[in-house]
Amino acid sequence: MNNWTGLFILLCWIVLLMYWIINASNVKQNVEKHIAFKYIFLLSVVVVGLFVTMFYTKTFLQYTLWRTSIDLGILTDVLVVIGLVFSIWARAILGRNWSAGITFKKGHKLIKHGPYSVVRHPIYSGLILMSIGTAINIGKIYAFILLAVYVVGFNGKSRLEEELMLKHFSKEYISYKKRVKAIVPYIF
Repeated sequence: MNNWTGLFILLCWIVLLMYWIINASNVKQNVEKHIAFKYIFLLSVVVVGLFVTMFYTKTFLQYTLWRTSIDLGILTDVLVVIGLVFSIWARAILGRNWSAGITFKKGHKLIKHGPYSVVRHPIYSGLILMSIGTAINIGKIYAFILLAVYVVGFNGKSRLEEELMLKHFSKEYISYKKRVKAIVPYIF
């Protein structure tokens, strides 16, 4: 990881976290909450296991695939910034409907404009793009394993969210789902 570009990426993640914390309390009341204990437990175990392996042992996960040049670092910074902006834009458009969990809110509206006209889960798209940039910048095996865990996790969570949206918005959500891909525009 290039020190300056890596520091910039860390700053982007901090900005995202601060934005989430500041806006987390300004949401609508939950009407229905989906609790997927198996999903949360599995992801927690995998992530904790990877972090323990990454920081406390010398394994193949620490293997450096490449050293990040300044040019590659700038490219990864651009990817992270695009992901950050997309995630924040999506969160702003979602407004008071947002939740860290899988919930249906009082007066919930199906959002289909802004970044939601590009993908159904633009926050996840942005977070995945930020994670791709971060993994490339780090250039170690563990970073790509964590990236894969995030992609699988966001895909699983998005499916649970869609079940809830289908339950409450049925025909409208089916139509929306036919027009707009889930996470990667025009592909997936």
